[in-house]
Amino acid sequence: MSRIHISIAATASCLLLLVSCSQDSRVPNLQSRVTALEDEVRQLKLQISTNEVFRDWEGVAYLTPGSEGYSLVKSDLGSLTVSLDNIQPYANGSKVTLRFGNLMAATINGLKAKIEWGSLDKKGIPNNQDAKSREVIFQESLQSGSWTNANVVLEGVPPSELGFVRLREVGHRGVSLRR
Repeated sequence: MSRIHISIAATASCLLLLVSCSQDSRVPNLQSRVTALEDEVRQLKLQISTNEVFRDWEGVAYLTPGSEGYSLVKSDLGSLTVSLDNIQPYANGSKVTLRFGNLMAATINGLKAKIEWGSLDKKGIPNNQDAKSREVIFQESLQSGSWTNANVVLEGVPPSELGFVRLREVGHRGVSLRR
């Protein structure tokens, strides 16, 4: 019988030890610290992704009809300004004038970009699902330190529905420098 008594006493001791460990005041404290660290990691990930989005936006000019001023866009050479002017009906779409400002000392030849255009939803957000896009190579040379107008036809979206124009992936084919 003493063996059973010892076994019951050992089991009871183990149970008391387990209960006291599970009620250790450090366990909830550790859990709250883990939760706080997980929240911090989520916030840092959000900050990183937001910074990456804004970094990507340096290479995008977002233009809207009727807006004044210009948008700054980074090209493979440096920064250019661009504004949206003179929106006219044209065939089944719109003909717009893009006004480029060349801030550099070189004349840019064969400016190329991906152009996207479309309508806005009821909240004023670009309707990206129905947006149109294409690659454009501009024939006009962008003289250094000056403005250059370039006309572009945007198919499929009449002026009354045109809500935005975006330029991205801006590059060039050549440059000219004064002698």
